[in-house]
Amino acid sequence: MTGRGDGLLIRPSPNPSVTIGLTLSTSPLSLAPSSTEPFYIVLTTRILSSPQPDKPITLQTHPSPFDDLSNRSFHNIVCTTKPNKQIEIFPRGWPQYHWDSEDLRKSWSFVTIPPRDQGFYSIRHEVPRDKIEAAKLQKRERYRVSLTNRCLGTRWWAFAGLEELEGVRLRAWRGQAAEEAEAAEVEAEKADPELHE
Repeated sequence: MTGRGDGLLIRPSPNPSVTIGLTLSTSPLSLAPSSTEPFYIVLTTRILSSPQPDKPITLQTHPSPFDDLSNRSFHNIVCTTKPNKQIEIFPRGWPQYHWDSEDLRKSWSFVTIPPRDQGFYSIRHEVPRDKIEAAKLQKRERYRVSLTNRCLGTRWWAFAGLEELEGVRLRAWRGQAAEEAEAAEVEAEKADPELHE
């Protein structure tokens, strides 16, 4: 998982500053056809490379595998022993989201991944029971959980833990021209405050 996103599909960057490793597993490891216990896809991540290996990384979870199963990060759970059989979790259609680009905390969630070689971050996503039942599982079937190539980046991240960012307004990234225009507007307002009231 690398890079910064643009548009609907957030793909890995060809020149990442930070590389994050993702591992998928399930809990429980196996699921009996008659089981009614919750079944989870478990995503575990750690920092693989970073120019600041002693710092944690906080990133926006949407849209990424950290968010949930509805954002196209995960393929359907495919049966490897019976062709064309699967547990359908890939969403139909593309969900629409609106957010405040000036204060991302109002719209999105964030997670912190510990510094390199100092631990990992893990999250569980529950597979809906109705999706499992619709697949009509049978004994001895084997299934594979996998990620798509979509939503494997993030729109916002920083070298800091969430606690270090407390009180900081998290804003969407903007290009150099937008930053320069905002700075010019602030300077104009300082020069003639009555004009901007």
